[in-house]
Amino acid sequence: MSDTISVIDEYIAGVDPSRQALLQELRTIIRNNAPSETTETINYGMPTFRYNGNLIHFASFKNHIGLYPGSEAIEAFFGELSAYKTSKGAIQLPLDQALPEDLIKRLVAFNVSKLRDKTAPNWHKRYERWDECVELMNQLIVKTSEPLKKEFKWGTDIYTFQKKNLIGWGGFKDFFSLWFYNGVFLVDKDKHLISASEGKTKALRQWRFTDFKDMDESMILAYINESIQTIKDGKEIKPERGSAKPVDGLLKDYLEQDSEFESAFQQLTPGKQKEYIAYIEEAKQEKTKMARIDKIKPMIFAGQGLHDKYKK
Repeated sequence: MSDTISVIDEYIAGVDPSRQALLQELRTIIRNNAPSETTETINYGMPTFRYNGNLIHFASFKNHIGLYPGSEAIEAFFGELSAYKTSKGAIQLPLDQALPEDLIKRLVAFNVSKLRDKTAPNWHKRYERWDECVELMNQLIVKTSEPLKKEFKWGTDIYTFQKKNLIGWGGFKDFFSLWFYNGVFLVDKDKHLISASEGKTKALRQWRFTDFKDMDESMILAYINESIQTIKDGKEIKPERGSAKPVDGLLKDYLEQDSEFESAFQQLTPGKQKEYIAYIEEAKQEKTKMARIDKIKPMIFAGQGLHDKYKK
């Protein structure tokens, strides 16, 4: 499955035709039983429903549909899941059986009740002093040399070009920031751009403002248009490939017990494998290791690395 898809329709259209009707049926069941304000997106390469956070995910595999309601839901419905293969946060629904509609409804309802009072972050509302900056960018972004696509990622709006992250912005306590995702390739003759995490951030650069009056519309637009050109020119930092690291301990046990999980893990690059191995090994307690494995499993099945969403 391509990691460039952004909507569930694209995801379903990309799977084997024999599974598409079942996925649409599952999507409809979830949609009809989720609150009206629930949104659909793609997260970790999987169809995701969001309601004050991640409500539920699903994914298509060769021999089953993976349903991911989370570990609390799995524990709460444990007695009703004996007919299905499960992990701490996932349920495998066989392709040759009818979907358990009533069970899915109650899983969704369980997560809705858990998330109902949770407040989703809204950085723009929290820092109202930057409203003028936000309005300026909303007016400016439609004047670019090429049309950009607006997407919602990491709690804010991001604009993309040719499916590549290009620019985003947000207000914080002490400054308003523009994020140029290909900023390392910009000429930046006036030295406006900074790396927020020197030595760690590869391509992304920030332009920070402490006063709305300092935002020069023509200059910002020139930086955006130059960013568009870097994508047209194919400029990007390729991820470094690391050498393979042997799997040991609890992760090794999980892989040996689940052939599909092991197959998905082996298809990752050595660098991505190393990230996951280190993530599990650094946890001190067994229960923490188990929780982390449950968290990364859908990411591994989606072919993603632990830190991929921060590299885009």
